Amino acid sequence: MDKKDFLKNYLWPSEDKLDRSFTFPLPKIEGLKKHEQFIVQCEQEDTFSTNIISKYESAILGVTVKEVYKNTQNKVTGVFVRLVGTMSIVKNGYPRLSLDAPITNVSLLSADKEGLKTRVFIMLPQADPEQRKIFSGSLTQQAKADSIALQEFATPDRADFWGAIVVSETKGADFDTIRKVRELAWNAYKRVITETRAKIPFDYRPFQEHMVFDTAQRESGSFKIKGLDVPIEAQAAFFSVTIPHF
Repeated sequence: MDKKDFLKNYLWPSEDKLDRSFTFPLPKIEGLKKHEQFIVQCEQEDTFSTNIISKYESAILGVTVKEVYKNTQNKVTGVFVRLVGTMSIVKNGYPRLSLDAPITNVSLLSADKEGLKTRVFIMLPQADPEQRKIFSGSLTQQAKADSIALQEFATPDRADFWGAIVVSETKGADFDTIRKVRELAWNAYKRVITETRAKIPFDYRPFQEHMVFDTAQRESGSFKIKGLDVPIEAQAAFFSVTIPHF
């Protein structure tokens, strides 16, 4: 082993190979600046999962945004789940807005390949009734004005604090809907942080633990059903980066 070669060539940060033509403009959040970027990668059997996670902060509004571009794909079968513009927004003292934006070519319930579908899931776990009412009302009103169909369903497999999930589902790779819903979700969240009081300290730990332990295990199993091998450790690492840290 050559010492000079070791000092010069040992290990460098993984390269971000994300094609930026597939990314979206950030929501119009005053003072938003990029702070950090994380790359979480893993391979198991024929599956690879690459996650590019960027963190932005607005000192003006006290808001943190984390944005995800991710590809989990089987190299042999071609089955994939790709997160295109998945995003979270949180202001300390308030619940965290979660927006998940997967584009898939496989059924969410089985390993059956299917045509491309785009889904956008919007969630506001740990919100109180007043915050949920403001957020849901604003989101519904905006979506109706933009002719975006939304459905709401319960979450019996999640913690009680989770609340309902709102989803938009369209055929194909519907980048336009993702872009629009990201902006609508921020507008609705802005009303929440403007019209309700902060709770400081806000206990994010139940949400953190639920994501890193329970959700990581559930999603690892869900990937397995789809023919994708993603270890629990990889999912836990992904969630540990994306959850709030105050």
